[in-house]
Amino acid sequence: MSHALFRDQLTHVGDLVIPCIDVAEGRTTTPSRISGLDDPSDVAAIAEVYAEGSAQKIFLDVFDDWDAIDYLPALLQRLKNAGLDVLVSVGHGKLPSVAHARRLFEAGADAISVSTSLVEEPGTVEAAVREFGGQRVMVVINSRAAAPGRWTVHTHDGAVDTGISVTELAGRLAELRVGSILANSIDREGTGRGFDLDLIHTVASVSGLPIIASGGCGDLDHLQEALSAGDTAYVLVNNMLHNGKYSIRDVRDRLLAYSSFGTGDS
Repeated sequence: MSHALFRDQLTHVGDLVIPCIDVAEGRTTTPSRISGLDDPSDVAAIAEVYAEGSAQKIFLDVFDDWDAIDYLPALLQRLKNAGLDVLVSVGHGKLPSVAHARRLFEAGADAISVSTSLVEEPGTVEAAVREFGGQRVMVVINSRAAAPGRWTVHTHDGAVDTGISVTELAGRLAELRVGSILANSIDREGTGRGFDLDLIHTVASVSGLPIIASGGCGDLDHLQEALSAGDTAYVLVNNMLHNGKYSIRDVRDRLLAYSSFGTGDS
C-alpha cells in the first residue's frame, strides 16, 4: 500500500485541491510569482512548494508533443520524490498509442489525461483503459456553452468545436468507466468568476464518475462553493496559486475552517 489507510484532516483537505502547472520544453509557460523560488520557471521547485503545503496530487499540462518530451522522465522522478501523485496531459490531451501511455507510466506518471484523442481516436483510449485500468485514465472535457444548460465539446486545447454535446460524451465515459472527468469551462478560464457549477452538475449526473472542477477559480470562496455543492470530488487550481495570490496552505486552512471539510463552524 503506497498511501496511509487513514489520513489526518490536513492530508485529506490537501488531497481535494489539485494544483496545475503548464509546461513547455521542461519549464513553466509563465514564471511563477510564488515568493522564495530561486528559479520561478522550475516546475519541480513549484510542485515541491505545493507538496509542502499539503497537496497530494499535481496535474502537469504539457504543451509539447510526444516527440519532444525527453525531459519528462527526470521531471516526473523529482515530483515522485516530493511525494506527489502525478497526472499528465501531453500535446493537448493526445494519446498516440497504448505504448506511449505505457512509457509514461513507466517514467512515473500515476494517470494519463486525454481529451482530443477521446474524440479523434477513441479506440486508443479504450485500449488504454483495458490495458491499465480506468483509474489510470483521466478525461478532460473542454466545453463551451452552446445554449442555456447545453455545452459542446472542444478539442485541440479548445480551438476546435466538435459539435458533440457534453452530455453525450459524459454518457460514453460512464460506460468506459474512466477514473475521473475534469470538467473544464473554456468560457470561465482566466475570468476568476468561479466554476460553472451547472456544467459540473450535468457531467456528474450523467456520468456518475468523480468530477474535477476546472475553469474560472479566482478566490477561496469559489473552491468552497464547488466542493460544498455536492457534485465536485476535486478542484483544479492554476493561476491563483501560480501567481502567488494564495498559497496551498491558504486553501487548506480555508477548507479546514469550513464545517463540511474540517472541525470549524461555517
